[in-house]
Amino acid sequence: MQKLIREIPLSNGLTVRFFDATRRYFGDYHQVRIQICCEVPLSPELFPDEDSHQSARKLLGPSVSYKKEIEHQGVASLSVEQTVERVIADFAAHSLGYFNNPGFPQKLIQAELARVRGRKTGFVPRGVHG
Repeated sequence: MQKLIREIPLSNGLTVRFFDATRRYFGDYHQVRIQICCEVPLSPELFPDEDSHQSARKLLGPSVSYKKEIEHQGVASLSVEQTVERVIADFAAHSLGYFNNPGFPQKLIQAELARVRGRKTGFVPRGVHG
C-alpha cells in the first residue's frame, strides 16, 4: 500500500508528491520503492485556442500525470528511512528545477498528446520506407 509522505508545491502551481510503497521482502531486507507523481490539469491557458483544448481533453481527460518509481533492493531496516530521504533529496536536487519551470505543464501535455497520437496512427517498423 502506498502512503503519501511528502508534497512539494511548485511556483508554477503544480505539486510534486512522493508516495512510499516500501516493503520488507526477506528477513531484515526491504525493497524501498518511492513513486513520484505530478498531475497537470489541462487548463485552457495551456493551449493556443479552445478547439485545441477540447481536442486534448477528449484524448487525455482532465489532466495528465508524470509518474516515476525509484526502487532500492536489499535495504536493511535501519537504513530504510535514510534511503527514502536520499531518494527525495536526489530528485529535488536533480529534477525539481525542471518541474518548477513555467513551461513544464505545457511540455508534459504536448509530450503526452504526441505519445497518444503516435499510438493511434500505427506502427511503422524501422527501415521500412513507404
